[in-house]
Amino acid sequence: MTLIKALAVVSVLVLLQLVGVSMLMPSSEETGKIAEKLVAADAAHEAEEAEGSQAHTEHKATKEGATHDMREVKLGSYHVVTFNTDTGTSLNIDFELYGTVLAKEEPEFTHLFEANKVRLREQILVTLRGSEVADLSDPDLGLLKRQILEKTNRTLGKPLLSEAIFSKFSFIER
Repeated sequence: MTLIKALAVVSVLVLLQLVGVSMLMPSSEETGKIAEKLVAADAAHEAEEAEGSQAHTEHKATKEGATHDMREVKLGSYHVVTFNTDTGTSLNIDFELYGTVLAKEEPEFTHLFEANKVRLREQILVTLRGSEVADLSDPDLGLLKRQILEKTNRTLGKPLLSEAIFSKFSFIER
């Protein structure tokens, strides 16, 4: 008898939850209205961005595939040694790092780079020390490039760097 009572209580609770969820779920009409509002908000946001500075517009166009005069800038040569306490191995990582900037923004980048050189180097070293062997084994080094690009631009205070490029990259696990 207690088993039947327990099943009845569980069934009632499940039914109450189903009724509650069905009452809270938006209908297809409400979902459509919400989607229209989001599309309008995105359009308004894009319009605000379009009215932004000329440099921001050029940088955005570069990301969307427009052709601009890009310059390669050297971000330094690096030798990173990191020890993995879990495996008892160390990683020796050697590489040269370059970046691309718009030709118009190169003087500003050079000024900001020189003013923040030590902080940028530290951010790059922290990124490499925190990387996994799988990230270092990636032929494209995509995750590392994205992390370095994001940290570099954040340190500079502006999205001047468009791409991170590794040259002479090697790592040895011992």
